[in-house]
Amino acid sequence: MTASDEGPRETPPEDPRPRPQFGELAPEGWSWQPPPEQRPRHNPPPPPASRPAASPGGVPRWDRPLTLALLILGLLGATFAASVLIALPDAVQLLYTQQNLGTYVPAASVAPLLVLGMVLQGLIWLVTAGVSVWLLVRGRRAFYLPLVGAAVSLVALFVVMSLAITSDPTLLEFYSRP
Repeated sequence: MTASDEGPRETPPEDPRPRPQFGELAPEGWSWQPPPEQRPRHNPPPPPASRPAASPGGVPRWDRPLTLALLILGLLGATFAASVLIALPDAVQLLYTQQNLGTYVPAASVAPLLVLGMVLQGLIWLVTAGVSVWLLVRGRRAFYLPLVGAAVSLVALFVVMSLAITSDPTLLEFYSRP
């Protein structure tokens, strides 16, 4: 198709204002117009519409309430884990009583280990909550962080409990019998 086939082409009126030079700011109200040969022949596509379930930052609306709910559950879980660690010596004593092993006397390392475990549970929750809130404030997804914190907390709980239980030679000898 040639230019004569399209019909007469309208040229924009010449702008009386001077064009800005390289490195110079454009005069107020000046806007660049592409030359006629570079102008699109069709209307450009409209900008993509934002998803109806997303907030302005591109984060889904469900992320914030889910993150906060998971943080609340995490606080309850950290409290429960700390109470499990507090009750561990009593649970081992109950096991001693049921198996007629005598009286449980915890090793010297058990009490500091259990305190360390409780402090660790609190720190894991605080770090998880802090980073989650920081991500929420920045408008980023954060729901996965309480889930990661829960997994780390669970691993820490089992490691501390295992270390406390394996420090007892009577239990080790009892469970190693054939």
